[in-house]
Amino acid sequence: MKNEIKSLTGLRGIVALWVAFFHLSHFRADIIQTVVGKGYVAVDIFFVLSAFLLAVSYADKFKALNYSVIQTFYKKRVNRIYPVYILSVIFIALFLIDTSTVQFLMNAALLQCFFNPNYSLGTVYWSLSTEWICYLIFPFLLFLIFKYKLRSEILIITSLVLRGALLYLPDNLYLGPEVPLIKTWRYLDVIDGLNSLIRTVSSYLLGIGMAFLSGSQLRRRLVVYIAMILFLLLLYTEKGLFFIPLLSAIIIKQLYDGEDSLIKRLLGSNAIYFLGNISYSLYIIHYIIQTQDWVFLSSGSLNSLLSISIAIILSYFSYILIERKVKIFKV
Repeated sequence: MKNEIKSLTGLRGIVALWVAFFHLSHFRADIIQTVVGKGYVAVDIFFVLSAFLLAVSYADKFKALNYSVIQTFYKKRVNRIYPVYILSVIFIALFLIDTSTVQFLMNAALLQCFFNPNYSLGTVYWSLSTEWICYLIFPFLLFLIFKYKLRSEILIITSLVLRGALLYLPDNLYLGPEVPLIKTWRYLDVIDGLNSLIRTVSSYLLGIGMAFLSGSQLRRRLVVYIAMILFLLLLYTEKGLFFIPLLSAIIIKQLYDGEDSLIKRLLGSNAIYFLGNISYSLYIIHYIIQTQDWVFLSSGSLNSLLSISIAIILSYFSYILIERKVKIFKV
């Protein structure tokens, strides 16, 4: 993608803030808490958005498998996610959790998604592990899509089938000794083992499929408003959450190549664009704050807002000092 779409960066910021509220806050008003409590589906939106942007950025580069191009892709992905991540893993291992060498190495290598959840150093780190695996297979997946001329509709349908299959797969699909798992009450909130990887692959196929779908039917301004209204309404359901990634993909497609809209301008505004820039650091740092369970104020809601504010401030410094400065590879 030659030019940054500010509204998509802003969307990433809103999604990261939603995850932070999901982990750090609880509101007495049901109408607010219902939305906040569905924040786990925001991770699927991250995956869809990531796959969409990678697909449109590398559509011409992975029509053939070129070693140097693939190598550059991997180096850029490492530069993007690894510096903040590995520093957070080291910090957690040194100061927060009694960590074995094997556990540390699994997390450092981003391979914890293949093993039981006892190996993970953080609740949110499963998503970084599964997305890293998707990064590894992405060039080859895109190559196969072009080679066999797989239609976007096939990718989208396959995505939905995989997402539906998560409801029926066994819980303990991971390597290593079995441990008893407390099955989440949250619908489709799958964060353990190979099931979590299937969840991520499903979202990636959806993002890629939507990126290559003909946009002629999605460029009308009304589409994004309808999709957003349905999105918000489905948050007040349970089974309807199944369609949140699909609606998110439609919104992302419209923001990318659709007409101007109020939503597009709002997501591209300076404040939300700022959140988008620090979203990755916010995703990681808010979890570290969550583990401390700090109590600054007697009011639970105000304490949550203060914790999120601290996370945003720390994320800003992480963004300017680590994300923008630290590069493992020169590309």
